Amino acid sequence: MSYKIGVILSMVFVALFFAFGVDLISIQFAFSNLDSKSVAISYRISNHGSLDELFIDDIEHEFNVLFDCLNNCDPSFGDIVEYQISTYIKPIVIAKGNYTITIKRTAVIGFYS
Repeated sequence: MSYKIGVILSMVFVALFFAFGVDLISIQFAFSNLDSKSVAISYRISNHGSLDELFIDDIEHEFNVLFDCLNNCDPSFGDIVEYQISTYIKPIVIAKGNYTITIKRTAVIGFYS
C-alpha cells in the first residue's frame, strides 16, 4: 500500500521535472532562433548602410523581434553598429508571465558590399 502511495506522490515530481525540461528546451530554441536571426539582421544592416525608422520597422516586422540600437545609431562606412534584438516566450514553470530573451550583436557597415 505504501509503495503505491509513494509512486503516486513521486509522479508529481516527475511531471514538474518534465515541465521544467520543456521550459529549458523552449528557451534554448528561442535563443538559437534569435542567434540565427541576428546573422541575417547584421547582413541587412551592413548592406543597407544606415538605421532609419523605416528600416528598423521593416526588420521588426519581418523577423518578429524588438530591435534596439545601442551604439553608433547614425553610422558611416566602416563603422561598427551595436544593437540588441529581443523576443518574448511564455514558459510553463520557470516564470508566471512572459520571459524576455535578448541578444546583443554588432554589424560592420559596408562589410559585405
